[in-house]
Amino acid sequence: MARFLVIPTLAIGLLALADAQEKATTTIVEGAGYFPVLIQLKDGRLASVFRGGAAHIGRGGRLEWTTSTDSGRSWTKPQTLVDGPEDDRNPAFGQLRDGTLLLAYCVLSGYDHTGAKLSANRAERVFDGVYLMRSADKGKTWTKGEKIPNTAKPPKAEALSAAVSPYGKIVQTADGTVLMAVYYEVNSADGKQQFQSWLYRSKDSGATWGDPSLIQIDGNETALAVLADQTVIAAVRTSRAGFLQVSRSRDGGRTWSVPVAVTKNAEHPADLIQLRDGRLLMTFGQRNPPRGVHALISSDGGVTWTPNDHIHLAADAPNVDCGYPSSIEVTPGRVVTMYYQVDDAAKAPESAKAKVVVWSVSKQ
Repeated sequence: MARFLVIPTLAIGLLALADAQEKATTTIVEGAGYFPVLIQLKDGRLASVFRGGAAHIGRGGRLEWTTSTDSGRSWTKPQTLVDGPEDDRNPAFGQLRDGTLLLAYCVLSGYDHTGAKLSANRAERVFDGVYLMRSADKGKTWTKGEKIPNTAKPPKAEALSAAVSPYGKIVQTADGTVLMAVYYEVNSADGKQQFQSWLYRSKDSGATWGDPSLIQIDGNETALAVLADQTVIAAVRTSRAGFLQVSRSRDGGRTWSVPVAVTKNAEHPADLIQLRDGRLLMTFGQRNPPRGVHALISSDGGVTWTPNDHIHLAADAPNVDCGYPSSIEVTPGRVVTMYYQVDDAAKAPESAKAKVVVWSVSKQ
């Protein structure tokens, strides 16, 4: 289950790799850094929210953030934003045009007395919905996280229970509508499990949410991008094989094109940004050896990609517990990508770290 448990991955043959130009990598956080979401604030700072306090599973899970004023070369000491009595996890993060910062996340309960193991009974593992907190002063102060109504289960789901999580960057369209990807693992009455990826909307700068649209069945972690022409792009991680499919919407995410597979098995999840030259950049985790982070570029707004022309950003992760990149273009053609890796799976989260690679995109 994505970001809920570590998933075994399948090895495949290596694709041809094209090295990024002028690549420099730095470790910025140790003992934490899971699932970072990186954005650029209106004041020019880079800001990332990530998981700390526990590995993939643990009641001690919390959300922290760090910022950079020099385009990713140095970062502030991580500051805790969310640390409740249960497991706070899986951030989605964005800044709106009016300056409001939005942080969404979920809370997992159902741990045993140690706080390190979940109940063997899946029905006792409770995700009660998506939570949201806001900042109107550039992150100096935040509202208390409050549960968004009607997000504990997917719309119209006939389910005994459902795991829920937001994912990735929270984005905004030209008319002010705020978009957030939310995915579910539904446990139905007949015992079958199914992932669903949905899009939720806010018309009031994130104060209230609703009007959901289905993006894809058998999809979970979904990256969103709004292009200059207002096309919405979704890169969806498939729940079984773990490859990425891309769909496009020209009506604000209400209907979607037929999804097209862009990566191979165990290449996931994705982050999407539109570069200043108009091209679309997708960075994603590479769970096949050599493991790390790769990137692909589309020159036609996500209609076509070059799946054999991977940009190789990182290849030193010792195991599959790695990836989840998130990227920002800081100057034309200059990109900062943040990701995480765990150096020793038996010593997590102590051996976890968030890393930043600063690199240049080849010109068209």
